[in-house]
Order: sequence, then structure tokens, then C-alpha cells
Amino acid sequence: MDEAQTDDLAEPSRFKKRRIAKWIGWALAVLVAVLVAATAVLNSPFGKRFIADQIAAVAPASGLKISVGRIEGDVFSEAVLHDVTLSDPKGPFLTIPRAELEWRPLSWLTSGLDVRKLVAQRGTLLRAPELLPGDPDAPILPDFDIRIDRFEIEDFTVAAGVVDDRAHQVNLTARADIRSGRVLLETNGTLGERDRIALLVDAEPDGDRFDLDLDYRAPQGGVVAGLIGAEAGYTARIVGDGTWTDWRGALVVRRDDEVFSAFRLANRAGRYRLVGQAYPAGAVEGLLADALGETVSLAAIGTLEDSVLEGEFALRAGAVDADGAGIVDLAGNAFEDLNLTGTLTDPALF
Repeated sequence: MDEAQTDDLAEPSRFKKRRIAKWIGWALAVLVAVLVAATAVLNSPFGKRFIADQIAAVAPASGLKISVGRIEGDVFSEAVLHDVTLSDPKGPFLTIPRAELEWRPLSWLTSGLDVRKLVAQRGTLLRAPELLPGDPDAPILPDFDIRIDRFEIEDFTVAAGVVDDRAHQVNLTARADIRSGRVLLETNGTLGERDRIALLVDAEPDGDRFDLDLDYRAPQGGVVAGLIGAEAGYTARIVGDGTWTDWRGALVVRRDDEVFSAFRLANRAGRYRLVGQAYPAGAVEGLLADALGETVSLAAIGTLEDSVLEGEFALRAGAVDADGAGIVDLAGNAFEDLNLTGTLTDPALF
């Protein structure tokens, strides 16, 4: 075959490739045009009203409903939500006049939740919510990445009559970064004049980083005790020192002025250990109080990786002993090779 004939055969092939490339180019252009049009529509007054209506239409099993009065700004980047109302089956229980949102919604397609800022301002808790039991098959922990750089509850009010005859102020800030082998959770807030919570969890195996700290104070007569109907005040403190390779700490919980529980905590390269005792007298009553007795000893050891908890525990109480071992998938809400054993050590219990 001479060179002229070869060129004649190659010409249709080159034409076909150019035509396919042209089709692909047109398809990409149309796709971009559709995305631009969709963005423009959703950012229009009609689109924002549509989004608000869709939010209101969501009906989880708990009965929680969220309505938004008006949306300003860019729904794909920075927006301001006006007149946000949270309701349970009995009606509204929380109103938020203004909330600032900065997020990256398209990140949900590739990674997970990406919120750069969510600031809720001047909200009012009208009453304690009464939500229905949620879906029993729902996962305990999410199986997607979470990034929340700044979450803030600013100048919230617990209305008079919810806790006592006075109104109480609430302010809280938090952030979360659960992705790429790191777990970072941090929150700091005040509820009323005496209640306080400060929590830090920072774990990164590759960086040999592990930090855990908790300072929780909810005294009797405070906001938290009033909201949950507690008859006593509780404080909890976690302290410790070390790294991911070897960290040691302690947890102490007090009920009013008495020690309610005390545990030694440890983490050795992702293998967690908890050993100590609890003193439940006064916090429980009836058959449960008789079964637990005055002192409950607990030892537990295990790992938590990719929302999968694997380990074992041993519990020794006044009238019962219990042992368990196995695997719990907290994201898939499933059990694997889970074995639980209970022994009645005091036949007089019943």
C-alpha cells in the first residue's frame, strides 16, 4: 500500500476523532451551562423560597421540623437565614431570628459535611423539646467526613418558665474536624450563671497526638439540671497527659458534693482502657438500685477505628456480674460476634 492510500484511510479516522472530541466539548459546555443555570435559579428569590420549602418539608422520625422565613446571600457559599424555627410534634420550641452560614455544599459529593461558619444569634428556647424516638436502625456515628470550623450560639435566651421563673443566657462555641485520620472536637460554653462545659478531644495517630480534657459543671438549680429535671447537680472532670503512643488520665464525676464515679483512663496507640468504680446510690431506685448495690466496678478495653468499636468489658455489682466481648459497627448499627453473659450473684434480688 503506497503513502497516498495510507493517508486516504487515516483521513476518516482523524475526522471521527475530531467529531467525538467536538461532541465531548459540546456535552461539557451543556453540563456547565446547566450547572450555571441551576446555580442562578437556586440563588434567585424563587430558588431560595424553594430551598426553604424543602427544608420545611423534611420530616424525620423524631418529629423535628425546621422552617426558614427568608434566605439572603449565596446559597452555595455565604448566606444569612432569617426567622428560623425548630418545632416538635407539639409546636415551636426554638426560634432564631438570624443565622449566618458559610459552607461548601458541593463538598458533600466528594467528602462530606463542610461548614466554615454557622453562627446562630439571639435565639430563644421557649420550652424543652419533646421529640419522638428516632429510627432505631439509624447509625450511632456518621460514616462521612465532618468539618465545622466555627459553630457559635450567640446570646441565646432560655425563656422564663423553662427552668425557673427567670430567663437565662446561653453562649457556646465549638468546632469539629473529623477527617484524614484526625479527630478534633472542641467546645466551650456557659449556660446561665453557673453551668459550664469545656471539652477538647484531639486525636491524630500519624502525628502521635492525643489530648482529652473535660470540665463540665451543672450544679443543682442550674440551667442543665432544670432542663433535664435532675434532682441533683453533677460535675465531671477529665485530665491526662501523654501522646497517642502512651496517654494516661482520669475521670471523676461528682453528684452534688459526693464522688459518683472515678475511673483511670489510658490510650496506648489506639487501644483504650477504662478501669474504676461508680457509686450509684441515690441516683437510682427500686430493683435497679438493689441489683447495682452501693459500688459498681467496671473494666473495659478496646479499639475504636472507622466507627467500629471492638473490645471487652467486665462489670461487678452488688447482685449481678456481667461480661461482654465483640464488635459494634456504630456507623452501620450492626453487631458482630457479640457475646454477653450475666450472672445473678444474689438470688435474694428477686
